[in-house]
Amino acid sequence: MKAKLLTLFLSGFFLSHVLSAQTDSSKTILLDLEFRPRIEYRNGYRQLPNDTTEAAYFGTQRSRLKITYTQQRFKFHTSIQDLRVWGQYGQVSTGGSLNVFEAYIESYFTENLFMRIGRQKVELDNGKIFSAADWSQAGRSQDGLNLIYEKRKVKSELMAFFNQASEAVFETSYSPTTFTNYKLLNVHFMKVNVDKHLSLTTINAADGYQSKISSGTLYVRGTSGGRLEFEKDNLYLTMSGYYQYGQLQSGKEIAAYYLQPEVKYKIEKFTTRLGAEYMSGDDATATSNISKSFIPLYGVTWKFFGNMDYFISFPNDLKNGGLINPYLFLFYDINHKTTVRADMHLFYLQNKVLDKDKEEINPYLGFENDLSIRFKINSFSTLDYGFSWMKAEQSMEKLKGGDSGRTPFWTYLMITFKPELFKQTLKTK
Repeated sequence: MKAKLLTLFLSGFFLSHVLSAQTDSSKTILLDLEFRPRIEYRNGYRQLPNDTTEAAYFGTQRSRLKITYTQQRFKFHTSIQDLRVWGQYGQVSTGGSLNVFEAYIESYFTENLFMRIGRQKVELDNGKIFSAADWSQAGRSQDGLNLIYEKRKVKSELMAFFNQASEAVFETSYSPTTFTNYKLLNVHFMKVNVDKHLSLTTINAADGYQSKISSGTLYVRGTSGGRLEFEKDNLYLTMSGYYQYGQLQSGKEIAAYYLQPEVKYKIEKFTTRLGAEYMSGDDATATSNISKSFIPLYGVTWKFFGNMDYFISFPNDLKNGGLINPYLFLFYDINHKTTVRADMHLFYLQNKVLDKDKEEINPYLGFENDLSIRFKINSFSTLDYGFSWMKAEQSMEKLKGGDSGRTPFWTYLMITFKPELFKQTLKTK
């Protein structure tokens, strides 16, 4: 019975392409370029400096060539990228870092329902839980299937990803030692625009990691939640929340949560965002068989927890203590080309953490200020400059190491070119 249903499904799938091929009206090929060099000066990025550390400064570069082909009910897209630190490979090196960021097809069953197959970026909601991590020169993409439905007020995405290190004759063992990656990931995303002011987003994900002890054991962690948004005139209100359950890769059970309220208001050229993030953690003074440390899955933290990236590896960067992050973001549009921005963060441990002497760390960790300016040179070029600094407390020193008596700072200059190189549309009968 299952074989017959699968045969009928595949027959319908290929028949839809045969029929669409007979009614094609146009074919389009598009060639895009992204070239993004960035220079950084680090003296306290990710870790507090001390009297033995010296500043690091270097240049990196991301070069992407994007090819997109579309015809009726079919799309192919690939993004080939080269990543490098300037000088990394030397003047006559035959090495390199060329890879594929994206390579997928979109095949349409109907006007509103299609399947995306292949290597693809996953960017959901505001990027907190799933993000393409664009700030990273490498970015982040996944390999698998995504069934997408879009129609007016509703968008739904149902994703399935299954990872293997190589082709195999028997077994599906997958537990890489040089990096951390899931074996199985299933995601459902839905956004409903209730009316012109109110929208609801839900994300339900299950990621499974193979036990490092037994290849036949898969530990699955669930993450469920979403966001409620209200927008009217210059006012925007939102509340986001997620709950985590199931098991970690170690086999330990998890019961953790995350909350994020925010209000945004715009007055002419000035925009302000006031909010907080509350990420649960474990109490180091009490023993428990259940982890309460929330992990923001495959999202981006750079734009949420401060640009200096003190909290990007969870739960290790917080020693399982969780994080409370009240923030205030200020934007000012000088003109239609130039925007200045100031982000202010306060950092607190959500739960109790002990230092090396088994003493409880003060929950207040410090203050970070991220200043930036963006200038749109033209329709395809953007210049970004940023400067970040932190007033760290001794509790941050105990948590992360370094010397809290020194002021950590980080600055960068980045230019991004995204021109459309070529586009041609061919009309067919």
